[in-house]
Amino acid sequence: MELLGSALVILLLGFLIMAFLRKWSFNHRVFLGLSLGIIVGCILKLLGAAGGNQVVAEAILTFLGQGYFGFLRMLVIPLILTSIIHAILQLGKHHQEKVLGNIAWKSVGMLLALTAVASGIGMVVAIGFGVGKGMLLPSFGVSPEHTYTGLTNTLLGMIPANPVAMLVNENTVAMVIFAILLGSAGLYLRKTNPDKLPPFEQWIESMFWVMKRLASIVIMLTPYGVFGLMAEVMIQQGLHSLEGLLVFIAAMYVAMFFVLVLHSLILWSVGQKPWQYFREAYAPLLVAFTTRSSFGTLPVTEETLNKKLKVRQVTATFVPSIACTLGMNACAGVFPAVLVVMAMTILHQPITVGIILLVMLVNMMASLGISGIPGTAFVAATVSLTTLGLPYSVIGLVQGIDPIIDMGRTAVNVNGAMVSAVVADRTTRNSSATVE
Repeated sequence: MELLGSALVILLLGFLIMAFLRKWSFNHRVFLGLSLGIIVGCILKLLGAAGGNQVVAEAILTFLGQGYFGFLRMLVIPLILTSIIHAILQLGKHHQEKVLGNIAWKSVGMLLALTAVASGIGMVVAIGFGVGKGMLLPSFGVSPEHTYTGLTNTLLGMIPANPVAMLVNENTVAMVIFAILLGSAGLYLRKTNPDKLPPFEQWIESMFWVMKRLASIVIMLTPYGVFGLMAEVMIQQGLHSLEGLLVFIAAMYVAMFFVLVLHSLILWSVGQKPWQYFREAYAPLLVAFTTRSSFGTLPVTEETLNKKLKVRQVTATFVPSIACTLGMNACAGVFPAVLVVMAMTILHQPITVGIILLVMLVNMMASLGISGIPGTAFVAATVSLTTLGLPYSVIGLVQGIDPIIDMGRTAVNVNGAMVSAVVADRTTRNSSATVE
């Protein structure tokens, strides 16, 4: 009971510190939540190791973190639908229907290209670190929970054949396509039967601003949600899971760092200073780091792009939504590439330039349909490993530390989406009037 009381006192101190510093800027409070979450989680982990009963303390943290994550997911479907439809109707008012097409082609092409390059970076770094040396394949078999069923089935799954099932299953690409079709139908109706459109347009306009307001309310909870999520991760994983796999973790994070450097160079090329970008963008990156979900981070990402980075609403909604299902730089690029190097090193197979180029191409294609929820990087890894005839059991070596790696992966994925949105917006804005 004494340790239980100590655990609750530690939690209370964390909350009091965050409440006392509530006048800090939003970004600083998010970082404070991350830091306090790590500290409180490590302390509670030590108390647990000492035999303390921490059920109540852990339950509070779980409710805080997962509750916040649930509110974020609540926003995603209505926010995507209303934002994209509203943006398309606004484009129609300014006679800029071609802008969305330009944004789509540029952003999708950039996301896929970045995934291919990230794969090459991952392989080169993994080779340099000697990932897999001295390791053995696990004696037990590991089977993927999900399987890649081919490009045709993936593309068919993107068609919103059943809008209700699309919403229930949180099929992001299908939702985006459905919203684009509805918005385009509204533009056509404006030209053919203009008197029929106003009721629908007014309803979308009202829903859009209601959802924006609801999103801002939920986002205000971010520092507390990050606190709970990070503390929960530290309690569950601790530091023991790092033993024996530090080389793999180091290779992953070094490769992802170089991907972020690549992102920075791309931002610089379109006139966006990287340090100014990260000063505004690090809040959604921290949310992605703690929630481990590109999909769940969408509301914060969209809000940051539109309000802080001044990206047009249509781009701020469309690009991150699409990026949850294709072109995920770390999950579909770096991670499968490093695993391929690990497997080939363990099996003493030579890694040639041709192999690196093949992995880059395969990962780029496999990134189509990768869902932005925790754990699905293994789906992309399945494609790469099976394409090269490598054993999937190599996954068993890294499953125990995957949450630690997945935090970095998700942040890099979200950053790739935001960079693609900024570039698409900057390169299309010059040829059209600004549309918010």
